[in-house]
Amino acid sequence: MERKNRPARDPLPEEFEKFEDLSEFWDTHDVTDYAEYLTPVKCQVISHPTHEYVVTLSDTINTLMRKVQKREGVSINTLVNLWVQERLQKYQVTTF
Repeated sequence: MERKNRPARDPLPEEFEKFEDLSEFWDTHDVTDYAEYLTPVKCQVISHPTHEYVVTLSDTINTLMRKVQKREGVSINTLVNLWVQERLQKYQVTTF
């Protein structure tokens, strides 16, 4: 559908104060209305992880981790993977 036949859209905020504001915006707006802001990217998607681990965390660590996860806007898995990669780099273990 052409833009001229569609109703006016809300302007895209330059920044969102909180992750919740960003989430609320995209819950109520269609990304196709903002196509001119999108940038094509190439990526490789791995459909299944090659290894899974179960790690037990204290309530305090879990709470802090969830706060960081929300602030960063990534999944817990992504956050943990990034942290493990960073730590391994300190040991000069580089196979990423």
